This record gives sequence, structure tokens and C-alpha cells, in this order.
Amino acid sequence: MLAQVALLSFALCALLSLAIDIGYARLTQGQMQNAADTAALEGLRRRDVGVRNPVTGAIVNDPFASDCIRRASANRLVRWTFDDDLDATNGETGYQFGAGPVVNLTEGVTSAHALQTVSIPEQPVYKPDPQLNQRNQVYGDMVSGRFCYTTDPRPSEGGEYELQDIVCTAPQRGSGIYSRGDFNPSGASPSAPAGLAECPLPDDAPPNPWPLGGTGSLDTVDDSGFLVRLRRSNELQGFVDQVEPSVASSGPSLPLLPGKGAAIHGDDPTSDYSVRRDGLTVRATAIASVRPAMHIGLAQATPAQPGVTRYALTDACVQAANGAAVTVTVSINPATGLITRTGAGTPGCATGAVVGRFVANALTVDTVGELLPLAPSAAPCVTTATAAGQYAPVSSAIGAGPARIIGFTRVNFTRVATCPAGAATAYTATIVRGVSLVAAANASAVMPGALPLPITATAAAVRELLEKNRMAPGRANYAPVLVAVLAR
Repeated sequence: MLAQVALLSFALCALLSLAIDIGYARLTQGQMQNAADTAALEGLRRRDVGVRNPVTGAIVNDPFASDCIRRASANRLVRWTFDDDLDATNGETGYQFGAGPVVNLTEGVTSAHALQTVSIPEQPVYKPDPQLNQRNQVYGDMVSGRFCYTTDPRPSEGGEYELQDIVCTAPQRGSGIYSRGDFNPSGASPSAPAGLAECPLPDDAPPNPWPLGGTGSLDTVDDSGFLVRLRRSNELQGFVDQVEPSVASSGPSLPLLPGKGAAIHGDDPTSDYSVRRDGLTVRATAIASVRPAMHIGLAQATPAQPGVTRYALTDACVQAANGAAVTVTVSINPATGLITRTGAGTPGCATGAVVGRFVANALTVDTVGELLPLAPSAAPCVTTATAAGQYAPVSSAIGAGPARIIGFTRVNFTRVATCPAGAATAYTATIVRGVSLVAAANASAVMPGALPLPITATAAAVRELLEKNRMAPGRANYAPVLVAVLAR
């Protein structure tokens, strides 16, 4: 009878381990995944925020400054996720909200680690503090790179991919367990300007003014994704508190509790890992990637946010083969709102060609697929000489049908001269279509409703619309406004 009870106790401990040890692991992974998801979106959403030029007062897109700002913002978002009262000054000793519990076990005896004792530290939960990793080490907590969807059935991460593998059209830059089949880290990172050795810490006051002159770029395809990983493992035990400063961090692994009493084989002291000795490893990885915007909100004054313009541009007059900026000088008819090109033309947009038109209500052109209104709409000469950083709808004919909105592009609108004396007299302006940048707010890759196409729309028309929005090969590069979306 005693022997049966002894054998039964092992089975009971195994069941308890499934409920408690595995339960803790699943709960911890879910908490970490939520934080990683939001941080990845934040790190990409703020990729192109820029800083203010202290001389001109204009916002300039300094790559190093933007990289520091977005990584610090992602760090703070993770810490706020596990902050009980959103007060970063109190230390939160003893608070229970975090990425899973922290339990200390003594070493024990023999390879089975018997007779261990349990203690709870002063901080009973793990509070992640992801490092900025601005130099973009492939194993860091935050990694800028390129995401590409793959149907490969192998695990996306974990040493399955070798250095010679091609990932996202380039040689694999990841290494070891951090080589992935769907994400290739960027091979370069922006360099700091003179007088600023590295990014300020997330809670440090940023330089005022921020020194400009950072070199490099963030707006290429190699920085179109952003990966965030949170860990509870033993891989960084060579560093104090399992933190490699400015690069990577990890919390302690989750030790077995009831599982210690189950019939789990003792560890080999020479082995790299043993679940009985090292506990359960928990990781959470999230990747955000950019997509062309499908919907833009109205401009806001408080707080200031760019929004959709009241005029739409034709794709033929704002396209460029490599997405470079395009400048168009135009004449605007104040009675009809028609925008025509003046001066030298280009292929597809000759002198006198229609560049675009004003519409009566910006809400009619704020979503991809909406029909471009052709009714005349008055466009009086504006008193404000320049409107910078707004999002102009781009229209294109779909098949044999009328023109529809295919996407949005960033524009600066500048009136060339003073408004003419006669209200009905045409006036001139310069429209500069900028390069593709990520919108920090007021733009979405999610439709507010169904795609605004008639019920008679064919599958070919829908395909053409989406191909033009995403710039499929052979389609016009209209330098779309980009939006961060969760990709993995």
C-alpha cells in the first residue's frame, strides 16, 4: 500500500506541475507577448518622428535622433505595461503585477536537486526593461530589419536557417537561435552626430536642442520592420542581472515547483540545459511591418496632427521610379478647383495636364476605393502660404471605370505668389510630394468599413486597386504614406 501511495505521489506531482508550472509559463508568455506586440508597433510607428531644427524651427528627419526616440518609446511602453500605478519613481517593491512570478530556489543535493528550499524575493515579479540596442545586434531586445511573409513550415526562429540562406531577398544576417526565415536584421544602423556618443537612456531628458547631423537611413526596405523580444531564460547569465547594457536583457527562467516531485530525470552537470536545474524558458517575440495607409483622418489642431487634404492628386503626376520626391508647379482654378500643371512637363504628366482637383468634402476621399468626385468645387486662394506634411489622396483610373482613391502621399503645398486681386483669377502653387514615411498617428491600414466599391465591381478591379495601393511590380510608385501593422 505504501509503495502504491509513493508511486501515486509522483503522478499527482506531475498533474500539479501541468496545472501550476505550465500554467505559470502560459500566463507569463501571454503577458510578455502583449507587451512585445505593442512595443513592436510603437517602435515602427515612431520610426520617422524627426526632431526640431533649433535654427529654423522646422521638424527634420534626423535618422539617429528618430532611432533613439522610437526605441526609447518602445522601452517605456513595455515598462508601463507592467507598471502597477504608472509611477516610475516609487520602485514598486512588493507589487504583484509583472511578467510572471520570481521564485528563488536553493541549489539542493545530487543531480535531482533534492531538498531545495523556496524563497520569495523583495520584488516577487519580473519587470522587463528592454535595452535599446541602437547598434542593432541581431540578438538584442529591439531589432530593426525587414519582414517578409513565408509559407515555410519550419519554425520561424531557432537556428533552422543558415548563414548562406537567403531571407527577404538578402543573405541571412541573423545567427544561431536568432536566425529567422521571415525577418532579416538590418546590416546597418544610423550613426550619432558629433557631441552625442549614444542614445540617451529612456528616462533621461533628451538633449535640448537635439544635435543634428546623424548619418544613415531608416526609410529603406531594410528598416521596414521592427522586432521586439522579451525573454525569461538563462542565456544572459554571464552579465550582471542578466542584462547586457544597451543590447539585451532577460528575466530569470521559471523554476519547476510541483514538477520537482515528478519523475523527471536528474540533469547531466555537463549539459547546457536541464529543465529540473534551469527551469522553463519563456520567450515572446513580435514583429511589426509597414503597409500603405488605407484610411486617413482629418487634420487636427489640438494636438497638432496632419490629416487628409481637400484635394486629390493623379498618380501619373506624382509618381517616380524610385520613390524620390517630386515637385510640381501648378495653376489652380478657384471656381472649379481644377489643378493643372504649368512649366515643363514629364512623361505621363505633360504641361497643361490635370494634376488633381479640389473636392467639397475631404471625408469623400479619405479611404482607399472611394470614387473621386468630378463635380466642380470652389478652391479660393488660401491665405496661408504653406501647408506642410499633410496627406494627399492619390487617384487612378481602375480598369475602364472612373478614377478612385488608391492611397495617400505626404505633400507640402506652397502658394507661389500673393493671392491675385480677382477672386476668380487662377493662382499658382508648388506641390512637393515627399518620400514614403511612417505616419505616427491619424492613419490606418484597417478599413473603417467595407471596401467602398459598387456591388458590380469585378474581382479584377479589386485586385488592380489593391495592387496600385501596395505598388505591385509595374505599378506607379506614388510614395505612399506608411502605417505600422503587427505582422508576426
